[in-house]
Amino acid sequence: MLTLLLTVLNLKTVLAISQGVALGIIIGVLPGLSATLGVALLAPLTFGMDPGTGLMILLGVYVGAVYGGSISAILLGIPGTPAAVATVFDGHPMAKRGEGGRAIGIATISSFCGGIFGVILLLLLAKPISKFGLAFGEREYLALGILALTAVAQLSGTSLAKGLFAACFGLFVATIGIDEVHGIPRFTFGSVNLLGGIPYIPVMIGLFAIPECIVNIERLSPRHPKFPPLEKILPSRSVLKKLIKPILRSAGIGTLTGAIPGTGADIAAIISYAQGKSLSKHPELFGTGYAEGIACPESANNAATGGTMIPLLTLGIPGGAVTAILLGAFMVHGLYPGPLLMLKNADLVYTLIIGLFVANVIMLTLGLSAARFFAKVSQIPPALFIPTIMLLCVAGSFSMRNNWFDVHIMAISGLLGYCMVKIGIPRAPLVIGMILSGMIESNLARTVMLCKDNPFKFFTPISSILIVLAALPFAKAQIMYLYNLLKRVM
Repeated sequence: MLTLLLTVLNLKTVLAISQGVALGIIIGVLPGLSATLGVALLAPLTFGMDPGTGLMILLGVYVGAVYGGSISAILLGIPGTPAAVATVFDGHPMAKRGEGGRAIGIATISSFCGGIFGVILLLLLAKPISKFGLAFGEREYLALGILALTAVAQLSGTSLAKGLFAACFGLFVATIGIDEVHGIPRFTFGSVNLLGGIPYIPVMIGLFAIPECIVNIERLSPRHPKFPPLEKILPSRSVLKKLIKPILRSAGIGTLTGAIPGTGADIAAIISYAQGKSLSKHPELFGTGYAEGIACPESANNAATGGTMIPLLTLGIPGGAVTAILLGAFMVHGLYPGPLLMLKNADLVYTLIIGLFVANVIMLTLGLSAARFFAKVSQIPPALFIPTIMLLCVAGSFSMRNNWFDVHIMAISGLLGYCMVKIGIPRAPLVIGMILSGMIESNLARTVMLCKDNPFKFFTPISSILIVLAALPFAKAQIMYLYNLLKRVM
């Protein structure tokens, strides 16, 4: 472990993580952008690096962007990222009282504490869950893939049907190319470019980056909100002492919420804010610029960054859009997250966990020392940064294989993503469906061969539990439908 620590703490790696965190904060600060966009945009730039450094940069971007959204949420009342929505409720009222600096200080320290809590839980749980995952065979992996799809479909939007449609469409897109089981081309229409299948990264860039740019163009305004100059950044010791309990409680909520596929930092922040208000001695102060109202969501959303990595690293299941992109980045580097990753590349897993710890320390340092600079960044008009992002989308897609076909894939995915935003169909299930397709299809073929003489062989204890969990959302929907029907009749 000491060797791994020294590997991460060398100057080159620390500078690389620092760049990732700084870029992440800038992306998070700019209203309308997100951690998903940041990771998708910068992923292609890391593919020429060694896997450890490249993935740590992306983790730095993830940590920085989730935190960075709090700065514009506090100063402008506009959440820079979806994870910072709950921070607006108390952060902006505090800033309007002239205490914007103190609000940023509380958000920074809370984010750091939550992030470290999430990393510690990831460190403690990674090995036991991976050992449990080693007991999985083809039947269990098939059931796990189905569970992941239904969980993400249910939790990624207001409609289970829309989420499930997106996941199934992702599964279909992934079938384009050579069939891995029989070696037969599928849906290629004679195109050589389609024989290798649809590449993940251009699709991810298109789905998540292009729609954000178009939506920001639609909202362009010549006027930009101003905020008073920042004064003192660090909160007093007495304030921090009162926040210890809410921060730790919210960190626990954030880590556990993040570990559930389909949730993530934004849901963790909302749940934590609601819990903080219900358990507070002064719930009436929430929404008026109360310190606890900033600490709870900020601790939770950064704790969720560690939480989302638990199912990704141990079982190979992405919990949401950001971890789906990270999974794609792992695969491009020739790494396949899951139980075998811990068995074959334990050093890399622990290196990434240490890198996540270092990213949180750097986030704390930059957040407290450069808050005024990042506050200025939040006032950059979208008309300046949107063209830059669009160019990076083209460059990132082209650089994957030096093929303009990938740029066309990115553009088509961008239009599809924009339509999905307008219709209200979640995009994360589509990407996760694409990524999990290989695992589901190959294990389905093996399971059919294994169980062809007796279908009941599929139901092992583990696979049975996973299938029951996958069926729960549908059972719940049917029960609610029957309940509402009976209510109308009676």
